[in-house]
Amino acid sequence: MTFDAGTLVTLGLAGVAVIIWLVRLEGRVNGKATTDQTSAIEGQIAALAGIVSALQSKEASHDQTRDEVIRLQEQIKHLTNLIERLLPASRRKVAE
Repeated sequence: MTFDAGTLVTLGLAGVAVIIWLVRLEGRVNGKATTDQTSAIEGQIAALAGIVSALQSKEASHDQTRDEVIRLQEQIKHLTNLIERLLPASRRKVAE
C-alpha cells in the first residue's frame, strides 16, 4: 500500500487540522473552567463580605449594649449612694 505525494500531503494537512482543532478545544475548555472558577471565587468573596458586614453590625450592637450596661451600673451606684445617705443608720442595719 503505497501513497503518492498528493495523498500524503492531504493526510498531513488533515492531521495538522485535527491537532489545531484539539488545541482550540482545549483552550475553550480551559477558558470555561477559568470563568467558572472566577465566578465561584467572586461568589465566595460576596458571601464573605456579607459575613463581615453582619459581624461588624453585631460588634456595633455589642458596643452599644456594653455602653448601656456601664451607664446602668453607674446609675445603680448613684442610687445606692443616695439611698444610703437618705436612710437613717438604724434602718440600714435592719435592711442588711
